[in-house]
Amino acid sequence: MAQRVIGVDVRDLKIAKTGAKIYLQELLRNWHADDQVRFVELDNGLPVYTGNNKWLKAFEHLRFLLWKQLQLPLLARMRGCHFIFCSDFFVPLFPLGAQTIPVLHDAFFWEYPEHYNPIWLRLFHAVGVPAMHKAHLVVVPSEHTRKQVMHFTKIPAEKMVVVHEGARPFPEVTDTTRPFSAPYLFHLGVLEKRKNLPRLIAAFAELSDKHPDLLLVLAGGISNKTKLDDSPAIEAAIMQHQLAGKVKLMGRVTDSQAAQLFSHALAYVFPSYNEGFGLPVLEAFRFGVPVAVADNSALPEVGGDAVLSFDPFSADAIQKSLSQLLENAPLRQSLVEKGKMRLQQFSWSTTAREIVEHIGIKN
Repeated sequence: MAQRVIGVDVRDLKIAKTGAKIYLQELLRNWHADDQVRFVELDNGLPVYTGNNKWLKAFEHLRFLLWKQLQLPLLARMRGCHFIFCSDFFVPLFPLGAQTIPVLHDAFFWEYPEHYNPIWLRLFHAVGVPAMHKAHLVVVPSEHTRKQVMHFTKIPAEKMVVVHEGARPFPEVTDTTRPFSAPYLFHLGVLEKRKNLPRLIAAFAELSDKHPDLLLVLAGGISNKTKLDDSPAIEAAIMQHQLAGKVKLMGRVTDSQAAQLFSHALAYVFPSYNEGFGLPVLEAFRFGVPVAVADNSALPEVGGDAVLSFDPFSADAIQKSLSQLLENAPLRQSLVEKGKMRLQQFSWSTTAREIVEHIGIKN
């Protein structure tokens, strides 16, 4: 078979943060050309506006549409691409002879329409969804996301494939200095509403009465989407429960800082209402940290029997699970060992290989 060319839309690297950026970066790092497949990075080379001015944001939406529906397919044709891979939901509706592969990391566009800019949402439903139906393949990161996307789009089951993700390749922790002198629970993620951090803070307030030296460390930047930003509610919860000094808001952290925070955490807690996958679960496994997660969406699928789960809609349930974790050393050690075993089932090299195999090319 003649060598096939997969064009990879890399424009999203200028916009994406956290999990979406890690996803694309790791695929590019793990895709290796051979005699059957070659990868070509596709970008128009122009800067992307990421500020909050509503008019400039609207203009950027139009530029995005122009890129996806005109420039990208033309560039792919010029570069001889047989496939166009897009990790940011959108693929060209008319790909000029190429076959398209979008990645849907979650079903949030359908589940939380009120959280999205109306113009962006209209573009998604008017152009993005019809383009998905015409795609060669739709990649999702979990069975949960597959089920949800199929429910909302009616895309045929045989066209949608589950390919799990891997853990971020954090730098090695060489500094053994503890970030805090007191023990702490850790959470890493953008401060969005679905992360359920105000309720975690309420649960921590109850927990703090029994464990007065314990800290709660929240690392992650403010969402650049105004309707998703939960930082005002988080700050209000800290004030309401009089936890200033006990809840540490770290803001956006580097990979080195995140690795340092993971490596010294007493436990990792993930109370999100909804996750398409949940990369921090694997990251906590990598650092040998026991994990407690919400019992919904993709989190049980990723964590398996290596996590302690709770009802995320109940502060009392969260508090009880965390108390159990803190007060039961054998349980913590058991979860750490199970986490190490569980982590072996996930890797970016496997993700990269499986996507190519699903496309129909051995790599």
